[in-house]
Amino acid sequence: MSGSFAAAVRERALRAGMALEAARHDDDADALALAQAEWEHVTRLARTHGVQISLGEIEPDEPEGREGTAL
Repeated sequence: MSGSFAAAVRERALRAGMALEAARHDDDADALALAQAEWEHVTRLARTHGVQISLGEIEPDEPEGREGTAL
């Protein structure tokens, strides 16, 4: 895997986390649903390709029984 691919996945994860934060702040259910779907997709992509992502303060609410954002 190339470094540029990993960087692109990390950037996408950061944007998804920021979209989640914005949707929560705006109390926008539609935007939240889209942002959560994007977050789930990018975390699966990262996990599949062994890309480590960590968003620090920007973390989506995880359903019980699921791990945090560091992959």
